[in-house]
Amino acid sequence: MRRLPRVITITAIVATFSLPAACGSAQKEPARPAADRVTYVTGFGMFGREAYVYVAQDKGYFREAGIEVSVQPGTGSGENMAALAGGRAHFSPIDFTAMLLTAGSGRQTGTVAVAAIHQRTLAALMTLGDSGISKPKDLEGKTVGDTATSVIAMMFPTYAKLTGIDRDKVKWVSLQPTQLAANLASGQVDAIGQYVVGQPTVRNAAKGEQVTVLPFGDVITDMYGSALNTSAKLASSDPDLVKRFTTALLRGLAYAVEHPQEAARILLAHQPAQNAEAAAAELTLMAPYVRPAGSDPMGTMSRERVERAITVLRTAGAFQGQVTPESVVSFDLLPKG
Repeated sequence: MRRLPRVITITAIVATFSLPAACGSAQKEPARPAADRVTYVTGFGMFGREAYVYVAQDKGYFREAGIEVSVQPGTGSGENMAALAGGRAHFSPIDFTAMLLTAGSGRQTGTVAVAAIHQRTLAALMTLGDSGISKPKDLEGKTVGDTATSVIAMMFPTYAKLTGIDRDKVKWVSLQPTQLAANLASGQVDAIGQYVVGQPTVRNAAKGEQVTVLPFGDVITDMYGSALNTSAKLASSDPDLVKRFTTALLRGLAYAVEHPQEAARILLAHQPAQNAEAAAAELTLMAPYVRPAGSDPMGTMSRERVERAITVLRTAGAFQGQVTPESVVSFDLLPKG
């Protein structure tokens, strides 16, 4: 039997015995090993962009991989990394820039990336059409709402430096994920941190009002978006489980972006409070971000591009610490073509 990390609960297997063939009894197939039970934390809440984990669950991709998955809502990259490192979860999509910034600051993340969910960063700021904000410099003197551990707040100093914003003139307030769109719609804040795919959800909360998007990827280049992370301990102790989980999750991701309406219905079956139309629209917007260039497999990451991303952040003064691609990505566990 495969030995697994202590955090993973394995159901005991009771051996079954068949009568000898001479007695006329059909020989039974040997019992299958019990499924590996793991906890998956979403990147941020339970919005449409997170539907692919439920697709992988409902389509049986995890079951075929011998895995039973419990899904919990995430609250941002910082908390999600802590959950992985602390053994409270086994897998989670972490914004790759947040991971680099954490590692570059000298703090140990305790996690490694094993696949790219998004080939480009989705980080952005959003505001309404009547806010007077149409370009980055317009953020000065305004209030931005975001979660306390959001990668967008972590990336903002780099974004501000590259776009000429005086970051000291921008006020940030902490909000819960479910409060962001509502606070923007009600005018409590001038802008919010959000992934670009969140535009339909924000527009829905603002009752159809025009939404202006300021994508960080326009100026912070070579950045991956979210990357599937696991703890460094699990990656080392059970690479087979990591590969099986990654393959199943990416199958769900591919199906979700190819069938956004169906994926939205699957999400609503698990999370009835979500809006089906907005969820499908998020997945449609996300599709070009998850597909790699050329014939590379979904989830691919390159050592050269990770090195360039590290250089971009260090050059922008985001951190001074030494970070190597191998310290943040388990290249041996990445999807292979």
